[in-house]
Amino acid sequence: MAKSKETNVPLIFALVFFVLTTIAFGVMWYLSFSEMETHIAAKKTAEKDRDSVSVQKNEAERLARVYRIYIGIPRSEPPTFDDVNTTNTESKAGDKIAAEVKLINDALTAKIATADKDSVVSLLTLWQIDANGKAEKAPSKGLIDQIADIKNKDIAYAAADAERKSYNTQITAMKADVVKLQDATASFNKAAADLPKQITDDINAAIAKVIASTKKYEQDSIAENKKFADVKERLDTADRELGKQKDKYTELLDENNRLVREKNVGNRETLNFEEPQGKILRKVPGTDGVVEINLGSAVGVRPGLTFTILPTDFPEKGRQSRVRMLRIPDGKGDYKSVETFVPKGSVEVFEVVNERLSLARIQSGSELDPIRDGIAQGDLLYNSVWRKGVADHVALVGIFDVNGDGSDDIESVVRDLTKMGIPVDAYYDLKKRVWVGQVTERTRYIVEGYFPLNSLNDPNRDEKTKLIDSITNAINDGKKKGVNNINFRDFFTRMGYKFRLDVTDDKVNQATAPYLSNVGVGAPLTPPGNP
Repeated sequence: MAKSKETNVPLIFALVFFVLTTIAFGVMWYLSFSEMETHIAAKKTAEKDRDSVSVQKNEAERLARVYRIYIGIPRSEPPTFDDVNTTNTESKAGDKIAAEVKLINDALTAKIATADKDSVVSLLTLWQIDANGKAEKAPSKGLIDQIADIKNKDIAYAAADAERKSYNTQITAMKADVVKLQDATASFNKAAADLPKQITDDINAAIAKVIASTKKYEQDSIAENKKFADVKERLDTADRELGKQKDKYTELLDENNRLVREKNVGNRETLNFEEPQGKILRKVPGTDGVVEINLGSAVGVRPGLTFTILPTDFPEKGRQSRVRMLRIPDGKGDYKSVETFVPKGSVEVFEVVNERLSLARIQSGSELDPIRDGIAQGDLLYNSVWRKGVADHVALVGIFDVNGDGSDDIESVVRDLTKMGIPVDAYYDLKKRVWVGQVTERTRYIVEGYFPLNSLNDPNRDEKTKLIDSITNAINDGKKKGVNNINFRDFFTRMGYKFRLDVTDDKVNQATAPYLSNVGVGAPLTPPGNP
C-alpha cells in the first residue's frame, strides 16, 4: 500500500501544474484582447480626425488656387502644382469655387462707383459664373495682367492717334498722285494709239533687212564653197606631194645616215697590219683556251695587251682573204648584210712569264668558226698600234657602245687602252663639245665611234645634227695636224680588242640621248695620262 501512494504523487503534481498554467494563460489572453480593443478604438478616432483635417486642408488649397488664379500668379508645376487645370477639373455647380468667385465679383461690383459702371464691371470681372452657378474656365490672365494691359492701352491710344494723323497726310498725298495718274493715263492712251503704226513700220524694215542679209549670205556661201572646194583640191594635191616628199626625204635621210657613218673614215689603207709582232707557240694542254706566245718583258709586253690572230698565210693573201659578209640586226626587226674583216680570233695577255714568253687567253666568242678556223699553233699576232717596245698614240671621238647595252663606254675604252700600254692623248667630251686632252703631231690615229642617227620624225633631229657637226669639226681639226682617222671597227679588229658587232641603231640612239640636253653642264672625264 505504501508503494502505491508513492507512485501517484508525480501524477498529482503534473495535474496541478496543468490547471495553474491554463488559468494563467487565460488571464493573459483576456488582458491582451482588452488592450487590443482599446487601440482599435483609438485608431478609428485618429483616422476620423485625420480625414476631417484633410478635407479642411483640401478646401483651403482649393480657395488658395482660386485667389492665385484671380490675381494672375497661378502655379504651374505639373503634376503636383497645376492651379488652372486642377481648378477646371474640380469645378462643379454650386461648389465653394463658384461661391468664392461670386464673392469676389460681388465685392468688386460693390466697390466701383461710376457712370459707366456696367462696362467697367464687365472689364474687371475676370472670372464669370455661368447660368448653372458653376465657375467657368479659369481666366488665362489675372488681375495683374489686366492692370498691365490697361497701362499699355494708353500707350496704344497715343500711337493710334499719331498713326491717324499720318494716315490723313498720306490721303492728301494720294489725292495729288491720283491727279498725276490721270495725266499719265491720258498721255499713255495717246501713245498707245500711235504705237501700232510705229511697230508695224519697224517690223517691216527689220524683215526687209533680214531678206537682204539672207540673199547676200546665200550668194557669199556659194562663192565661199567654190573657194573652199578649190582650196581643198589644192590641199589634197599638196598632201599627196608632201607624202611623196616625205618618202623621198626618208630615203635621203637613210642614205645620209649611211654616209655619215662612213664620213671622215679617211684612207683606211693608212692603217695596215704591217708585219706580225709574234706568233702562237702552242696551246697549253689541259687549259681552257690558254696559249703561249713568243713575246715577253724584253719588248714591253704587259698584262691586258691584246692581239688579233691571223693565219700564217695572211701576209701573202692579204686583207681581202679575211673579209666576210655577216648578217646582223638592223634595229628594225630585220637583218642586214655587212662586209666585215674577220680574224681567226683574239687573245689577251694575262701573265708575262719571262723576257721572251707570255701566257694569253683566247677571248670568249672571238673565234667565228672555232672548229674549222680556230686559233692554232703558228698563227700570227697582230696589233695595229703596238709594236715591239713602242705603241702609237691615239685619240677617241664619237659614241663607243662596245657591249651593246645602250650606253657610251668611252671611259672603259680609255682605261682598257691605257692598261694595254696604248697612250690615249685625248677624247672628245660630247657634253661640252670640246677635246679633253690634246691632239698633237704625235697622235697617229683619231678613232671614230658611232655617229648619232637621225630619222624623219625624231624630236631631237636638230640637236643630233648639231652634235654630228661638232664631231665632224673635231675630226677635221685633227686632220689639219696630219692625224689620220679610222673607224673603231677596223681599229679594234686589228688590235684584238673585244667588242660587239651587232649593236642596233636604237641602242646607238639610246647612248646618244644623254648628250642632247644640259649642254655645258658637268665636269669632263679626267684625261688619261700618257705613258
